[in-house]
Amino acid sequence: MPFRGQRAHRRILSATICAALVTAIAACGSGGGPGGSAAAGGSAAPATTSLTVAYAATGAGFSDLYVGVADGIFKRYGLNVSLVQVTPANLIPALLSGSAQIGGGVADGAAAAILKGEKLKYVALSEGTYNLQLWANKGISSPQDLVGKTVALTTQGSETDFGLTAMLQSYGISPAKVARKYLVTAAQMLSAMHSGAVQAGLFQPPTAQTLTETGGKVVASLSSLPYAVGAYTTTASYAAANPGVIAKFIAAEKANLAYLRSNPSQTMAAIQQFNSTSTAAGNKIAYSFFLQVWKKDPTITPALIEAAFARAAQNASTTAPSDISQYIFSAPAAR
Repeated sequence: MPFRGQRAHRRILSATICAALVTAIAACGSGGGPGGSAAAGGSAAPATTSLTVAYAATGAGFSDLYVGVADGIFKRYGLNVSLVQVTPANLIPALLSGSAQIGGGVADGAAAAILKGEKLKYVALSEGTYNLQLWANKGISSPQDLVGKTVALTTQGSETDFGLTAMLQSYGISPAKVARKYLVTAAQMLSAMHSGAVQAGLFQPPTAQTLTETGGKVVASLSSLPYAVGAYTTTASYAAANPGVIAKFIAAEKANLAYLRSNPSQTMAAIQQFNSTSTAAGNKIAYSFFLQVWKKDPTITPALIEAAFARAAQNASTTAPSDISQYIFSAPAAR
């Protein structure tokens, strides 16, 4: 049985929470809702919708989200967005549990979930190519020099895994002629390169800059090879119930992508804000690289989604859907 002091503490805590809720409800009624009056002038304040967006990568890749929040772009489109960074494995569960309404990650992850029976919709795409560079140690000056060598990657079936295959094929090199070592994290990949256990690795800028200290260098960029990296998805049920919210998100994303291209200083500041361990020098390197990767229009590219389904189906030893249009959000026609 709780002590008398504990019971009293709980009564006080309960009263405090109730008071906070009353205050929040009163605030919503006075200015946050469609019928509320603004503090100045008495005009109705624009309605805003709270939206949690989960994203599955650190670094500069999701700068479109960073500037959308940091520079108030989402709010101008009536969205009060909260960002949550999760692991790739937790992205789809975050959507299915309702803890996030939109998730950003590689399109392959959502395709794999759909093939397992989950009902998801692609709503936007901010990156349409691989956001990776091939770094190599001394002695390797071109992708052709990788034949007979070992390349560090994260995990099997990851962007790095598919990226290596795509890059080798683009140079006419058989993927079977290059060994792969899966090391899960970028830190482990870098350690393997520093020790000489592997001769090369695929990294997202500016992760591998420390390799320059031991003679490492960029041998190739994968930013010209098509791949759906910044794919935003939601559950089919949320899209059906909130088509207007999804439409606002897509419109805001277009504004975000335009903003980050024309506002480098603000974008780098937003990268720093959402990645506390990054550096000014690293942010500049990342920003310059991602200018080649970020799309100008967040509209879904069906061919990239078809390719994602093909890879997911191959991994699952199943068949990709013949028509992927049902998995792409389409705003209802205006009445």
